[in-house]
Amino acid sequence: MEHAPVHIVDTAIVGVADHRRFLALVRDEIVPAMRDAGVACLGVLASSPEIGEDVEVQVTWQVADHQAWNVARRDFFLDPRWHAASARAKALRKGGKRRFLYPAQD
Repeated sequence: MEHAPVHIVDTAIVGVADHRRFLALVRDEIVPAMRDAGVACLGVLASSPEIGEDVEVQVTWQVADHQAWNVARRDFFLDPRWHAASARAKALRKGGKRRFLYPAQD
C-alpha cells in the first residue's frame, strides 16, 4: 500500500520588529538543516507586517510518510546547526503551532 506524503505546516507568530530576522533565520539556517535531514521545504509564507499586527509565518515541509519523518527528525535533531537555529527562533517566537496534514481523499 502506497502512503500519501505528509505535509508538516509550522506556523510561528513573531513581532513586526522581529519578522525579518525570523525569515532570514528560516531561509539561511533552518531550511538547509531540514533539507540535509531529508525534509523538503515546499514554501514559506508570511502575513504583512504593514497592518500593524504580529506577523504569522507559515513554513510547509514535506516528507514521504511518517517513517521518513521519524528518520528526518532524528537526523535534524542530531544536527548542531538545527539546535542553534531553533534556539534563536524560539527567542523570536511569540507562539505558533505544528500540524501534520495529508492529501484530502474524495
